[in-house]
Amino acid sequence: MSRERLLKKGVSDENGRLHYASSSDLIDDQSEDILIFMITGNPGLIKYYQPFLSTLHTLLSSSSTTPSARFSVCGHSLDGFEHSNGEKKGRPARLVKLKEEVDYMEEKLFEEVRSHQKAAAAKEKNLKVILMGHSVGAYILLELIQGHRSQVEDNHNPDFDLIGGILLFPTITHLAQSPQGMIYSRILQLPNFPHIAGAIVNFVLALVPAVILCRILQLVMRVPKHAAEASADLVKSPVGVRQALFLAKDEMETITDDKWTEKVWGAATAPGTDDRDTANSNLVFYWGENDKLVANQTRDDLIEAKGHLSSIENKTLPKDWKPSMFIDKDGIPHAFCLKHSETVAEKVKGWVDQIVEKHRIETPR
Repeated sequence: MSRERLLKKGVSDENGRLHYASSSDLIDDQSEDILIFMITGNPGLIKYYQPFLSTLHTLLSSSSTTPSARFSVCGHSLDGFEHSNGEKKGRPARLVKLKEEVDYMEEKLFEEVRSHQKAAAAKEKNLKVILMGHSVGAYILLELIQGHRSQVEDNHNPDFDLIGGILLFPTITHLAQSPQGMIYSRILQLPNFPHIAGAIVNFVLALVPAVILCRILQLVMRVPKHAAEASADLVKSPVGVRQALFLAKDEMETITDDKWTEKVWGAATAPGTDDRDTANSNLVFYWGENDKLVANQTRDDLIEAKGHLSSIENKTLPKDWKPSMFIDKDGIPHAFCLKHSETVAEKVKGWVDQIVEKHRIETPR
């Protein structure tokens, strides 16, 4: 399938939302609606992921092994990265910490769920949701799963079924111990570094037209147009660079030890239990082979303690409660969304199909 056919235009707005709606076909008693909700890395601009989400939606819509499923794919920029999150609303831009990003993504997830329910008011079935997070977005994903589980345990049942999570190049523990993390953490400790660096970038680029800047970035970075445009938006934004560096500093200080309970990792859904209504038993991790933002020892320790190491050739997810974990063998870098969107989308498509099928088998009718 050609790249041009795969890159459909999603519906976007000034608030940093990208959305690919499900087809109106297959609406019957057997169909099921599934929302794929993307959580970005840092820098948190959803525009970086446009080819990835577009390709994934096309693949799921045209060649899914679960023909009764109707897939919607959406994502939002992290808070603090879009112009409309600050100045355009008449309030001064503020810098956002990681905990606030978790709250913001939870808010956006519920907005998407309510929007879908409003559009499909006649349907009584709960919407099924698969979370997908890249880099620090994987940390946010696990926090959302923990929040969802707390709501279920408190009998505040959400109006959707969280059936799985896909974590791409996850930075979820000991970020400052990674090769690049050790460098970044020292630089980011300099007094007011995010503010000073952001001010310098804004000053230097103030008179450079966005179109010219985009072309320069495309040539210098050797990236596709969508990535150059997103990078131009970031550096031309009054707060984009400051927010990226401020968030990175908070990530270094916050992402340390494994903070999630066994219930989040999946033990609550081990054989002999009947708790199958959340994503816990259907987590998929895709690690970089030599990811500069994840120390190999950190990755290997997590796989040994929490995961089920799998090969890409596996056709089904393991029946064991432990998350399925893959290590990349294709040389895909941490920032896959710049040049490797289609390759990763093909892998994710297979995992989505497996999560949907595994949930269908394990969920009582």
